[in-house]
Amino acid sequence: MKPIISVILPFYREGSLLAPSIDSVLSQTFVDWELVLIDNNASEETRHIARDYANSCPEKIRIIHEPEQGVISARNTGVLQARGEFIAFTDGDDLMKPERLKRQYEILSSRPELSIVACHYDLLSHDGQTVLEKNCPGFTYGSKNILEWKSYLKALFHPFHLQHIESFDLFGSPFLFFRKEVALKAGLMDKRFNPRDLEDFEFCMRMFELGGFDLIPEALQFYRTENAETRKNKHKDKHTKMTLDKLQTFLTVLWERYGRDYPDNHPVFQSLLAFHLNNFGCYLMRFSHGKKIGSFWIRRAVFLKPEDLRYWKSYIKTFLPKRTHHRYFDFPEERQEELEFDRIYANRFCNLKFYPPEPKGKIE
Repeated sequence: MKPIISVILPFYREGSLLAPSIDSVLSQTFVDWELVLIDNNASEETRHIARDYANSCPEKIRIIHEPEQGVISARNTGVLQARGEFIAFTDGDDLMKPERLKRQYEILSSRPELSIVACHYDLLSHDGQTVLEKNCPGFTYGSKNILEWKSYLKALFHPFHLQHIESFDLFGSPFLFFRKEVALKAGLMDKRFNPRDLEDFEFCMRMFELGGFDLIPEALQFYRTENAETRKNKHKDKHTKMTLDKLQTFLTVLWERYGRDYPDNHPVFQSLLAFHLNNFGCYLMRFSHGKKIGSFWIRRAVFLKPEDLRYWKSYIKTFLPKRTHHRYFDFPEERQEELEFDRIYANRFCNLKFYPPEPKGKIE
């Protein structure tokens, strides 16, 4: 018989962390599930652990190889190969709490108008020994910047006149629970985001077109923090080229779907772009090699939204003596690292096809 829920778990280089993640699925109080392990060109150690579990529990666990590198491709393959009506995502280093599948299934199965049910999580130390923070609502909570960003994305749906607009939210992949048929209708995750980052938020945007969201205000997952080496290898810091590339992809994909054919959304895109340019520009002011690009991006934000005094304040600060920047841009000391991108890239980043042209809008 087909299982009701398919748990999709991609694995790559988790090593010994994969075992407790699989154990957390085996410990679910909801029993009618299958675990689809997606081997995304994993290390031999990680692959060996996955095989041991699949061999010991073949009626519940199977392994599928996805050769195209990237967690997006891996998750998409998992959904396509899933036998269950419902899909739960989790990661190879995270832990499900025993009630997660039961609680999410109870809600989604009884509310056909919903397209996604997510949940809170507890933040776990990388070694798995300490809960650093309890009952976190998600990655897109906790700061004014995040709330402002979400408000712009929510505004992009106004031309659609969705009855469920007030349930709009963004969730990380490890907490998602949805119907397979709805994900297929939405088009699965966009592989332009491979290997990772922002694909889950863009997926949420398309899923929201098809139904409302519900967030269970209870921690049903442990989310493991990354160690410093892992984060460095993923190039997740704000000043890295990969981060900017993914943001550029995210904005371009949104423009194709919610901007180009919707003139009412064009001002929203200008606000969204100005927000990011000011945010990243202010961050670059802490780098000795980033000040010209940072000030240029802040100036670009002023051009896009001249009525917003916050951007004018940021721009005025760029003219102050460098020795005062740590105080006005709120960083402890100037950083000397070279940036991963140059002025040519910075100019190109500021001249995406959906920007209005700015006279002399170029870094010299």
